[in-house]
Amino acid sequence: MKSYFLPIVLLLTVLGIESCSQDKAALPTTIDCTGVDAATNTYNLAIKPVLDFHCAYSGCHDAASNSSNVNLEGYAAAKNSFETKDALCTVKHESGCSPMPQAAPKLADSLITRIQCWAENGYPQ
Repeated sequence: MKSYFLPIVLLLTVLGIESCSQDKAALPTTIDCTGVDAATNTYNLAIKPVLDFHCAYSGCHDAASNSSNVNLEGYAAAKNSFETKDALCTVKHESGCSPMPQAAPKLADSLITRIQCWAENGYPQ
């Protein structure tokens, strides 16, 4: 029985490592925006209400508070934060980023998709 222990452990280890590498390779690098209407997925119509409610309020990421040097109040500031900072990374709760909103549940996947598609479509106002 002891002679089978080491080969079984090695086999399971190799399979575990292989399955992890396949999972990472399967992750999409871009998101499918076909279900998001680009004409209505603009800052003013779709993104501003989400950011205002979840992010850009007093004490967080409004212009006055500017928490962590991130301002999400207004189109220019929000666009800049998503272009130059890790705003999308934090909203998506990706590894290496501080998850936002802080001390609150992750945004719904549909809202994250809208934000990511807004960015991928060139940040339409």
